[in-house]
Amino acid sequence: MILYTPLSYEDVHYSEQDYQQYEIISFQSKPCCIQRLENGDMRIVQLLSTDPNDYLAEHFSPGTIIPSQENLQ
Repeated sequence: MILYTPLSYEDVHYSEQDYQQYEIISFQSKPCCIQRLENGDMRIVQLLSTDPNDYLAEHFSPGTIIPSQENLQ
């Protein structure tokens, strides 16, 4: 099989170790894929919502840092 893509090999084929750094959590009642940082904070990688309006909210933008003290709902 040939896969034509502008992405690098590493972007298409993840290792198991790459998957272990991500988690699915509920942040402000919305499912998000996050990456835990060394200091305990979390970085939003992807919003997993079916509501298009959720994607307009800046606090759900990829790269947003969620402080470790913040209450998860």
